[in-house]
Amino acid sequence: MPRRRNGASSGGRSYHSQLRQAMSQFLPHQGLPLLSDDGRVRWTSRLLAMVAIFMVWSSGRTLMDRWAEARQAVVGIYPTRRRPGRSHEGFSKALARHGAIILASLSNYWRSCVRRIAAGCWEEQGWVLFGVDGSNFECPRTRANEKTFGSSGRSNHGGPQQLVTCLFHVTSGLLWSWMRGPVKKNSERRQLRQMLHLLPPNAMLLADAGFHGYDLVRLLLSQSSNFVMRVGSNVKLITKLGYAVHESKDTVYLWPLQKQGRMSRRRRRKHAETLGPPLVLRLIRLTDAKGRPVCLLTNVLQRSRLSDAAAARMYRLRWGVEVMWRGLKQTMGHYKMLSGSPEHAASELDWAMAGLWMLQLISVKRMVDSGQLARRYSPASSLRVLRRAMNGQPQRRGLLTELSRAVKDEYHRQGPKAARNNMHKRPQTLPGQPVARMATHAEKQLAQRILNHPPPNSLAA
Repeated sequence: MPRRRNGASSGGRSYHSQLRQAMSQFLPHQGLPLLSDDGRVRWTSRLLAMVAIFMVWSSGRTLMDRWAEARQAVVGIYPTRRRPGRSHEGFSKALARHGAIILASLSNYWRSCVRRIAAGCWEEQGWVLFGVDGSNFECPRTRANEKTFGSSGRSNHGGPQQLVTCLFHVTSGLLWSWMRGPVKKNSERRQLRQMLHLLPPNAMLLADAGFHGYDLVRLLLSQSSNFVMRVGSNVKLITKLGYAVHESKDTVYLWPLQKQGRMSRRRRRKHAETLGPPLVLRLIRLTDAKGRPVCLLTNVLQRSRLSDAAAARMYRLRWGVEVMWRGLKQTMGHYKMLSGSPEHAASELDWAMAGLWMLQLISVKRMVDSGQLARRYSPASSLRVLRRAMNGQPQRRGLLTELSRAVKDEYHRQGPKAARNNMHKRPQTLPGQPVARMATHAEKQLAQRILNHPPPNSLAA
């Protein structure tokens, strides 16, 4: 009887091989080699990516526990290959050196995979729906983290945090892209602007309150991107300006005073480069299930192209991002980073998002192949299946069969799933209704001058 290496059972090897096959379709061979021409290299790009992803899936509570479990899984998947490095420090240095290039290559490839997997639900009513949302992640309170990421909260009494803003394909629930940075030096709008070039043609961006802003809306209009955005009482709108060719009762204009140049002479010189034309939009007024007002802002002016009911239905679909954040923070246990240095904490958060993306791709691909809806997959159930496969634990059925059965529960809840008294969750104030006032005579005259003599790089030009 041939000797088995590492004491691994044939059953464990079979589960490892199934996991390798499931992941291989989302790990391109070009730019992500398993072997290196230099025999001294222990951490090749493919091994680095797999170990980093396995660390995200691991149930370990410390970085060393996660790394040991992830490395052992890679050894089980490639039993005949030369062993990877034995030290976590060597792995961390290699990941810090090559991780950004590997992530860029994986992200481009995974976006093509999202298109392929979501081919049956790529569009919804003629639009490609993308949601956007951000979330904060805590970091250890080391001096280096506080210096790089800053302190959060009022009076800077909170710990260092990183902000992540992500784009996701709404109808499949799959990630599309993300941006990360310190909370104090970034905002969701700023990070979104850096990802807008990744939106495909005919995209419809769905955004919650907080993403509004003249500069962001003007950028979306300049690149012909459509959007449905919730707005609250902090948004000031103008009606009956006479700037649009055809005005209806729900036609509004976003045109802050500083964009009109109606400020003091000193502030006007300071903000001269911020002058801009009025932005023609449409305000949709709705009510939610509890009768509370909900106001949506969109650039689709014709009701024949986007009715109020269709806009409301699309906006409700973006609720899936809350489930995604809960899956990453609670189910997978990555609500707080564990690295004490800023470089490693940033890399840890990037690979946490990559591990979530890989989990989604494997699970949703299996849902689609088995004839089920993409949104039916359960992150918690899928994670349990993949963790068992990582450890080579016996399963009743094969990996693919287990993943096809990892679906959300279908029972009807009689009450909310959230805790009745959550002491750690701060109370949230719902957005009010935007202030929509009639245009003044001076604003109408200024709008007509812009129509007759549009400024350079203006939407009216």
